[in-house]
Amino acid sequence: MNAATRAPLTLAVILVVATAPVAAAAAATGPTSPCFPGEGHQFDIGGEGAGIDLVVFLSVFENLGGEGGFGMEASGSVGNDSIVQLRAGVAFDGVGPAAAFLSNPFSRFSVVYDYSMNLPMFADSGVESSYEDDGSPVSGLETKSC
Repeated sequence: MNAATRAPLTLAVILVVATAPVAAAAAATGPTSPCFPGEGHQFDIGGEGAGIDLVVFLSVFENLGGEGGFGMEASGSVGNDSIVQLRAGVAFDGVGPAAAFLSNPFSRFSVVYDYSMNLPMFADSGVESSYEDDGSPVSGLETKSC
């Protein structure tokens, strides 16, 4: 490919990449979360009876350089009873000052982790019927609470 063809193609690719987050943000209508910046993509698994509500967050890729997240929130239920909830992933605070980011890029990331389980069928039996954990299973990165 010669230089006369390469230059306009390169410019077109740069313009598409540079304007994609703006276009996506204007058209976005997905669910939000206190754990992840941006909007997620909703998936519903199951139907009547048991089901899982799943929201996947990819805003770290959709808003390059800015605040974003990569992770998921899942909530499993039976009927009207919530049984298990899991939020897990990584939140990114954006690049920020270039010198600070280049000297320690991991300082701008934090782990998102929150898990709870509730077994309502054992609530009146005296047996421990619920469990919660928000301690990160990953060491070395800050944990973001939801």
